[in-house]
Amino acid sequence: MTTIACAACDDERAAGATFCEACGRRLITCAHCGGGVGDDGYCESCGMMAERENDHAEHDAGPLGAAVTDRGRRHHRNEDAMFLTDGHIVVCDGVSASARADEASSTAASVAGQSLAAGLSPVDALLKAGEAVSALGTDHDSPACTIVAASVHGSTVTWAWVGDSRAYWVPAEGPAERLTEDDSWARHAVDLGADPETAMLSPQAHAITAWLGADAPAVRPSAVDREFDSPGTLVLCTDGLWNYLPDPADFADAVRGNLEQGPLAAARALVGLANERGGADNITVALTPVGGPRGVHR
Repeated sequence: MTTIACAACDDERAAGATFCEACGRRLITCAHCGGGVGDDGYCESCGMMAERENDHAEHDAGPLGAAVTDRGRRHHRNEDAMFLTDGHIVVCDGVSASARADEASSTAASVAGQSLAAGLSPVDALLKAGEAVSALGTDHDSPACTIVAASVHGSTVTWAWVGDSRAYWVPAEGPAERLTEDDSWARHAVDLGADPETAMLSPQAHAITAWLGADAPAVRPSAVDREFDSPGTLVLCTDGLWNYLPDPADFADAVRGNLEQGPLAAARALVGLANERGGADNITVALTPVGGPRGVHR
């Protein structure tokens, strides 16, 4: 079994582990040779650059929520982005087929998040983000991304989306409820009568039909406003996570399994689960408690 040593405490762990169990430091394995990676982002064995700033990032708002984004195990860079502040959450997924997808997602997350914090509705915030991403386009390329955003006010949540980044409601007990409908080939196939499982197995399943970008079709973001009667957790995530948790009961169990340690622990655990199951895509997840003592936003 291949092992790497934690640079902080020299404790050895199996290659591929996300965090050192001895001291809690994040462990990074070089994609080139499998060696350990230092704090400067360079492999201590082969000297190659092993990590970019956004390959793994975390935002911890304590009991008000947390978000984690990670490159995953197979992509060379992280094209996801996130924004989280008191009661306002944004998650974006860069369209890999477009140029500068990482720039599209980071721009959209920043503009939408700042717009929400300034008091705009999620729909208006997404429209602002769409304008900003479209402005990145040139005659030669058109950066693009999907987006989901939400604002939480007490027990009321308003959310909007474009593409296939999703929002879920995880109650204190029972299965998760998906709050968004993908703008995707599979979703439209199901709307036309196709079997959902068969549609999701199609090579075209994840082909999106709406996105942000200069070459995007004219679309107004879908939006929902809802008051939740009992406490729960709002989860926003990219397909790098939800692809590995298709069952609503499994999704809810995975979220609730670490919430006692706080939203950040739960977000880290979900990212770790996606990486353990293959990490085939970038992974981003944001969790925000809603209702009850942990869900009071000031």
